[in-house]
Amino acid sequence: MIRRVGGLLVAAALCLSMPAHALPTPVSPTDPAVAAQWANPFARPDEPTDVGVELVEADAARVVLSVFNNSGETVSDLTVTPRRADAAATVGDARRILALGRDAYPYFGTARPLGGELAAGERREVSIPVDPLALQPGATYPLMFALTGAVGQQGVGQLGTERMLFTTTAGERQEAQVPDVSLIVPLTAPVDIVPGETGRAAEDPPLILESEQLADQLAPGGRLNDLLNTYATATTTGPNAAELSQGACLAIDPALVDTVARMAEGYTVSPERPSLTKKAQRLRDSWGSAGESDPGEPGRGAADAQEWLTRLSTTAGAGCTVALPWANADLNAVAATEDEWLFREAVQRGPATLQAELGAAPSGNVVIPAVGYVTEQAATALGWADQTGSTVLEDGMQATWEAAVARRAPQQAGADHSSLESPVLPEEPGAPVPQTPVQVLVADNTVWGVPQVDNIARLAPGINAVTYPGALGALLAATGPEPQTAGYSNPDARFDARLDSPLARALTAGSAVRLAVAEQTLPADWAQSPEPVLILPASLIDAPTAAALLTATAGLLAEDAATPLPLDQAVTPAREQAETLDAQPLSPPTLGVTRFGSPYADPAVFSDTEVLRASQQARYTDDLTRMMVNDRGINLTRYGFTLPLRRDVLMSLSATSRSSLGHHEAAVAATDRRLDGNRRTLQDLRGSVALIPPGNVYTRASESSPLLIVAENGLPLPVDTELVHDGPPGATVDVPGRVHIPAHGSITVQMTADLPADQDQTQLTLWLATRDGSPISTAVDITVQTRTGIVGTYGIALLLVVGLSLALLFRLGRQRRGNRQRP
Repeated sequence: MIRRVGGLLVAAALCLSMPAHALPTPVSPTDPAVAAQWANPFARPDEPTDVGVELVEADAARVVLSVFNNSGETVSDLTVTPRRADAAATVGDARRILALGRDAYPYFGTARPLGGELAAGERREVSIPVDPLALQPGATYPLMFALTGAVGQQGVGQLGTERMLFTTTAGERQEAQVPDVSLIVPLTAPVDIVPGETGRAAEDPPLILESEQLADQLAPGGRLNDLLNTYATATTTGPNAAELSQGACLAIDPALVDTVARMAEGYTVSPERPSLTKKAQRLRDSWGSAGESDPGEPGRGAADAQEWLTRLSTTAGAGCTVALPWANADLNAVAATEDEWLFREAVQRGPATLQAELGAAPSGNVVIPAVGYVTEQAATALGWADQTGSTVLEDGMQATWEAAVARRAPQQAGADHSSLESPVLPEEPGAPVPQTPVQVLVADNTVWGVPQVDNIARLAPGINAVTYPGALGALLAATGPEPQTAGYSNPDARFDARLDSPLARALTAGSAVRLAVAEQTLPADWAQSPEPVLILPASLIDAPTAAALLTATAGLLAEDAATPLPLDQAVTPAREQAETLDAQPLSPPTLGVTRFGSPYADPAVFSDTEVLRASQQARYTDDLTRMMVNDRGINLTRYGFTLPLRRDVLMSLSATSRSSLGHHEAAVAATDRRLDGNRRTLQDLRGSVALIPPGNVYTRASESSPLLIVAENGLPLPVDTELVHDGPPGATVDVPGRVHIPAHGSITVQMTADLPADQDQTQLTLWLATRDGSPISTAVDITVQTRTGIVGTYGIALLLVVGLSLALLFRLGRQRRGNRQRP
């Protein structure tokens, strides 16, 4: 008891004092500094994984298990023993028991010896009845199937276990107040477009993917194919489909839909992208070179992509859909970049993309963070998610960009850009207060210091948090092919979910939903009403887990144990809730005081280094966009040209696999590769706008002679720049106020200069900058030869010529005298 109370006190202290903080650099889950944040070292300790047991099949009366031997040695004396704990009262208790040792399962069933030996690499199935465990009807039990045996010459000992939650059939139901339920099924996948893509006129650029992993998921038997089939069948023709479809919604990643639509038009698979710019090369240097980069292979998934997109359009048109952030990006990391347009692309474009591609408008003003919580920095930026009056579908984001640039242009007029340091740009306005409130779905233990009524909390003006059960969310996160560690989950109950089989985790998910609904069910005579149960599974949910959740939800609706709640109603505060929230004052953020966010350390949070790199690239993309000029004769906008570069940054901040213990390092590596590839492209684009100096020394015939320099532009749109200079005291250079360089062209810029007369040479530094002072090109140094230097040089040259002439005449005279003296 003391241990339990102590744990609760520690958890309470952590909740108040240990919000998630980013580390300086990414750290491996095996690093001792963070290993305990991923998995409690005291949870299921010393559980072998090379010899164990996996769930194959289960029903109300029995389970079928597969005993496997991956140890490399023969195993003998194998016995499987079913065990159970007491029925769980809450989802939090069930999750904690799943993480405890074998002693937490004190009730034994009938042991089942396998007989014989199990060779290395061999498997054997065994059927175990659950009746001997004396399970009571209508309860949820943590079950454990423990394997014992002797490996090689060792004695008999404890081997692996298989654990799950198991809900028994309910008996006679009492009159009660049942909760509303709303099930949200995510539909997302990593999108591996080769980084460095840029926009093209009139159409999308050719799609180049790094691999066929997305095509495999879209093909028959693939995860995305089967997941969509499972959802569509359950909500149209499955048991109790009519009610289920009212309370179910498909949360779709717009980046996935956009990529699949492009795949349907044909694509290429290649590990690299052809260079955007071609550097000058001498003929002799090109001899024997490889020439163009590998063009790649034609993709094989176009037909499957088109077929899947058609089925998704039909499903979306028949039911509820909502947009995930673009590429399922971590909104907290995106907000930390402090780049307005990156955040707007993350939350503002998605609904328009889904409506354009699928033909059905998704629910508006609903944001679903992949990590289950938002920071205060992200909450204030969520005003950009307001779809009220959005024109992105009709005009695209470029119209919004141009309008914003036009509004800020007067503030930037008259700035002095003559020095090497860039001027401080005017402060960009923050996100506006939404005209219609924005609802963000977060775990219920991630809000504590803001006004809250039932499951609605006010995070900022116009920004409401709609909470779902945190324990249920954490348990559901640990399902699917890549089980995740929820950053808001209690670290005491964190363990490597891969210790249990995917099917066992799927059945656990279905039982957890039933337990969460039972937890909220209230007696009929209570004045209090039950809170709704929002079911939000892992981002990379698979078909078996989705089937378990859909089946459990449909069963609850059929049994009148719950009522369906459409998502639009689930996220809309009732009038009484809204009035109560409006009456409570919302205190402004206080330095050092955290009011909401992750209550525990989140080991998957993006590091400071990654956020810094993303921020730098987003800002340079903004600079690159601002320096270009739209041209009516070119069917390409400057925002459209740089849009794919912003999407690269968003994809680098995807949270889809980031919180998976088994895939975290691969996700970190993918972030690094994408940011590296995007950086190289930005450098190439930057290098394509440059000054070409006139050799090492520029010699002027007179002090009034102009200085000439060539400015070139390799971009597909004209560039409006300023020529900025830096020189020694007393040097004055009169440069043009505006340098307009045509698309894929060059221009000669003429300058006049008043240089110090007492110096033979003057060093000048020149570079191109945007009209608001941001440097564009690499600075170039030129040396200007003054008139005094010219005279001095001519004098020295004349003396040298005279001296050489006299020496030559003297030598010729001596030679002639010598010839006359010879006989």
